[in-house]
Amino acid sequence: MYFWKRPYSIVLFLCLLPTGCISLEPKPDPSRFFALASLPRTEQPAREAAAASALVLGIGPVKFPGYLDRQQLVTRISQNRFAVAENDRWAEPLEENFSRVLSQNLSILLQTNRIVAYPWERNQRPTYQVQVEVLRFEPNAEQLVELWARWIILDDAKKPIGMKESFLTQPTGDKSTEASVAAMSEVVGSLSQEIAASIRGLIRG
Repeated sequence: MYFWKRPYSIVLFLCLLPTGCISLEPKPDPSRFFALASLPRTEQPAREAAAASALVLGIGPVKFPGYLDRQQLVTRISQNRFAVAENDRWAEPLEENFSRVLSQNLSILLQTNRIVAYPWERNQRPTYQVQVEVLRFEPNAEQLVELWARWIILDDAKKPIGMKESFLTQPTGDKSTEASVAAMSEVVGSLSQEIAASIRGLIRG
């Protein structure tokens, strides 16, 4: 009888410890995944749409700073300090997400489906190429998203014909990650509108 009771006595002793019995059930994954969203589709004036539809627009390369090259979302706490979210993650690399949404936005704003992503095939020769260098792109402790980017437009001979540095901000409204990502989508939309306006000016001559 002693040998039969002993294992149960050990289990009972372990369960009476302060930590209690250890559950062997798998814990749910607390990770949440987010992605930037493009602008809603809208109709442009027929004259502008017809003019823009003739162009082929090349997007890229798009360069991001190393501190944003991670799956987790980043918040700027101060000028020199960042917080990295433990459970909130990007559904795809942020640089790829940004490039894709920028392409979608420009397709919508310029009413053209002739968008090619860098690097493109040799036989593809964009009418204009848009290169972007992102210097800052994150929410901060003041519930404000900042996008600081340098961008340049090149012609089909790869000659720079327009360049600008944009510093755009958008309030998040609250501290939630959903609000921050929505505001990040808004500033990408604002950057897209600046680039689209420059391209329209080139089309009109």
